[in-house]
Amino acid sequence: MKLFGNRKGAEHIAARKTEKKTGGLKRWQRVTIIVAAIVLILGGTALAVYKVNVKPPVKQPEPVETEPLPEEETVKKPTVYVPATEVDEETGEETEVETEVPASHRAGVYNILIAGTDGDGYRTDTIIVAHLDENTHEVALMSVPRDTAVMNGNGGLMKINSVYANGKEEGMERLERRLSSLLGFEMDGYVLVNLDAFIKIVDLVGGVTVNVPQDMYYSDPSQNLLIDLKAGEQKLDGKQAMGLVRFRKGYASQDIQRTKVQQEFLKALAKQCLSLENLTAAKLKEYAEIFEENVITDLSVGNMLYFAQQLMKCDFDAMKTYTIEGEGAMINGVSYYPLYASSIVKIVNESFNPYDVDLTVANVNVVTPEVARTFQKPAEPEQPAEPEQPDETEDPENPGNPENPDETQTPETPETPENPENPEIPENPDETTPEQPETPETPETPEQSGPDDTIGTDFWN
Repeated sequence: MKLFGNRKGAEHIAARKTEKKTGGLKRWQRVTIIVAAIVLILGGTALAVYKVNVKPPVKQPEPVETEPLPEEETVKKPTVYVPATEVDEETGEETEVETEVPASHRAGVYNILIAGTDGDGYRTDTIIVAHLDENTHEVALMSVPRDTAVMNGNGGLMKINSVYANGKEEGMERLERRLSSLLGFEMDGYVLVNLDAFIKIVDLVGGVTVNVPQDMYYSDPSQNLLIDLKAGEQKLDGKQAMGLVRFRKGYASQDIQRTKVQQEFLKALAKQCLSLENLTAAKLKEYAEIFEENVITDLSVGNMLYFAQQLMKCDFDAMKTYTIEGEGAMINGVSYYPLYASSIVKIVNESFNPYDVDLTVANVNVVTPEVARTFQKPAEPEQPAEPEQPDETEDPENPGNPENPDETQTPETPETPENPENPEIPENPDETTPEQPETPETPETPEQSGPDDTIGTDFWN
C-alpha cells in the first residue's frame, strides 16, 4: 500500500479490518482527526480510520556499522560546549573542562518534507518543508526552488528536483537526506504526492477559491497539459488548480514566483478542507481512497493522528511562508539556482530551527553562486581560419599553359601514341620506334621538316 511506503502487506490489511470491528474512537472523532491530518499535509496524505498508538515520529539513530553518508547527505548539526569533569587515571585528580556535544533537539518541534511530482513522476518539482511547533501552535512553510544546485555525488552539479529520480521510497529517503544536509537539520518525515491525488482532492472539496495573479496560458501536448486562466479571484477545479501551481513560464522570476503561488494555494486548500461541507463521513472515505493510491510516506498512522491533534490548535491564517533566496546561473549550458547560505540560515533560525542554538553558515551544506560558477568549463578557443590554398593550376611563370607548363616543350624523344583517327600523323611505324631515332625516314611530303616536329606539334597541341 503506497500510503505506508509498501512496508505492510496482507497481514496489515487484515489487522486493519480486525481493529475496525473492535471499535475504538467514535465515528465523529475519527472524522475530525482525519480531516485535521489532511490539513497537516495540505492535501498530501490520509489516515486509516481506526484506533492506533498516537505519538510523534522519532528518528532512529543510524547503526554503528552503517557506512558513513557521503558529504552531500551529511547533516552538520550545531554543537555546544558543556562543562565536564576529566579524571586522571593515575592520580585520580579531577579537572573541569568544556566538552563539545551536539545541540539538543527542542521538544514539540517538527519539520516534514512534502514533495509533489511533475507530469511524468520522475522529478519533484514541488519541494516544501512544513514546520509545526506545538509549543507556540505555529505553522510555517518553506519552499525550496526546483533548480537549486546541489552536488551529484560524482564531483559535479545537479538540480535538487532530480534527486528523487522516480525512486519511490528510496528516492524520497535520498531527497530527505540531501535536503537535511542543505538546510542543516534533519527532517522528521516525508510525504510524496502525485498530480492525480492533487487534482482529485481539489475536486473532492468542491474547488478552491484563490486569486490568480495574472493571465496564464501554456500548452504542452506531450504532457497532455493545457493551462488557460484569467487573472483575478475565482474558484478553480482540480485541473485548473493543477495548472495554477505548475505554471511558471510567464513569470519574470519563473520558479520563485511559482513557489509563492503554490504557498498561497495550499493555504486556501487547507481552509477548504476544514469547511463544514467537507467534514462528512462520505467524503472522508473518498479522501482515504485517493490517498492510499497516490501517496508515499514514512509517517505511521499514529504519527499523523498526533500531528492532526496538534494542528487543530493552529491558526492557518497566521501561517508563515518562505522561499529560500538565491540567483540564477547558467553553468555549462544548464540553468541552476544556487542559494545564498545567509538566506537559509536566516529563515531556519526564524521559523524552522529544531535545535536550542542558532545555526550558522557552517551548518548548511549549500552550493552558493560563487561555488557554482567554479564548475563552469572554460570556453574552447576559436580555431584559426585555414589559409587559402593557392590554385595549383596557375603558374605565373608560364601562364600560357596552366594545366601543364612542361607540355609546351617538345620532348627530345617523344613517344608516338597510336592515333589512327588523326589523319595529320602519317603512318610510319619506324617513326614511333625509339630504337632508331637518329635515322628516321623522311616522309614524302616536302612541307614537313621532320617526324619529331610533326609529332611534337600535332599531338601535344
